[in-house]
Amino acid sequence: MKTNIITLLLGVATLFVACESDPAAKAKFPEPKTIECEAGDNPSITLTMEYDWRLSSDALWCKIYNLTEQVQDIAGTAGKHTFTLAISDESQALTDSEAHLTLRMGERSQVVATIVRKAESAELRIFDSEGNPSEAIKIGSKEYLQFSIEANFRFAATSFPEWVDIEGDAISGGANKRTTAGARIVADGSRERYPITAEDGHAITFSSEDGSKSIAVPIIFDGMSDREITIINEAGATFGWEISLDSTEKRIVDDFSGEATPYEGEISYSIAAREDKFEVVCFEMQVVCGIPTYLVSPEWIEFDRTTMTINIEPATESRYGLVMAFPTGIYEEIKGDIKGSLFEMDYASGIGIETLKADYAPYTMLEFVQKDFSEAGAYEGMYIYHSLTAYEIPAKAYTDEEIMAEYGATTAYTCPFVGAVEGKRPGIIIDPRIEEWTTATQESGRATAELHYKGRQLKISENEYYMGENKDEVMAIHLWGPNDDFDEEVYIIFKLDGKAEKLLVVTPPTK
Repeated sequence: MKTNIITLLLGVATLFVACESDPAAKAKFPEPKTIECEAGDNPSITLTMEYDWRLSSDALWCKIYNLTEQVQDIAGTAGKHTFTLAISDESQALTDSEAHLTLRMGERSQVVATIVRKAESAELRIFDSEGNPSEAIKIGSKEYLQFSIEANFRFAATSFPEWVDIEGDAISGGANKRTTAGARIVADGSRERYPITAEDGHAITFSSEDGSKSIAVPIIFDGMSDREITIINEAGATFGWEISLDSTEKRIVDDFSGEATPYEGEISYSIAAREDKFEVVCFEMQVVCGIPTYLVSPEWIEFDRTTMTINIEPATESRYGLVMAFPTGIYEEIKGDIKGSLFEMDYASGIGIETLKADYAPYTMLEFVQKDFSEAGAYEGMYIYHSLTAYEIPAKAYTDEEIMAEYGATTAYTCPFVGAVEGKRPGIIIDPRIEEWTTATQESGRATAELHYKGRQLKISENEYYMGENKDEVMAIHLWGPNDDFDEEVYIIFKLDGKAEKLLVVTPPTK
């Protein structure tokens, strides 16, 4: 117990000596103050110090004027002093910043002022596609319309209408860096027809990285140009349509699998154009002697603007149709020569074929074939096509009983030969669809054919025809025709085991 009392007395003595050695130990510090300010301000603070002092700031953006110099700390003697502060925008953020002024007298120190610098105001600027300042974001129709954003904070687009398509699906950028983006309207067959103004209240919202600040920028849209159109087939398919001859059945054939899917109901559309102005043009593709050509405005195809449906009249034989819709700006350019404007000659096959120009393909509403849906037997009819274009040449029933009797045939067909092509020697490929009339039976001598022209029988050695497989690897006759002008019929008798199975009468192309 005696030892503890001695220790306590020694401690008190030590403290007394320390206080005696620090003359400012009993100095009274000014009451702490809070000063609110903004970057660029020069607030002042008056402090009364009883002893020599040192005043320091703990933030680089808050400095103390020493005459004309800005310093981080300053010292002086006892007395009443007024200090002017320099508040800069260094390291300014979107939230309030604090600096502390610490006063030291002797061995003691205390925070005598807290300087609250107001948060930087969030600023975001928009520039149009030409770099001019804009109060709104203008979005495109078919194409993305470019614009730029510049902000004093890191930002990202956090909210925008579902009908706005952002290029790349996102927009983000760094502080004080210009970021380029693009946006367009999501067409639905309706909204793109009409302009959208800032007063409509639609906006893209940009937010800071920490989510503390958000700025909404209005969206504007001029509406479609008179050169734009949106065509929506309610069935979701433009190509691969097949329609029955009586127009009561429809199906869509997959390009890859060949699978046909039945479709019930009308072929209906949503079409959007500026001020709802557009023109529908119908075409019939006719294949003459294996060469396709287009006719404008056939009477059997009609587009009903009231119901927005395509109506197709019944037919007795296969035919091809094409329906297109054009905005007024495009239609005015082509209406003087519709066919000449839309089609060009494609010579890839070695022969000129009328083909729709690629630039006009987006204006297609429907491409279809009207045909007999009844399933033909594997050995019914004949399959004939142009050797260069591969377009089918329909075989029609032949009824001249005298000719049929002459060649011993009870089943006969006729088709035209193909026209001449400069520098080429086109012909026709004929699959007679006769059971067991195959490559194997031809090699064994069972499957044969006789070709008669101008009272003589053609021979394979004359290079006027030959027997071999076609593009489907099926046994066929390849008829090139005589070297001179082809001006009379060629009679082809297809035989199996010496019996005439079918007769084909090939007429000159001019008949």
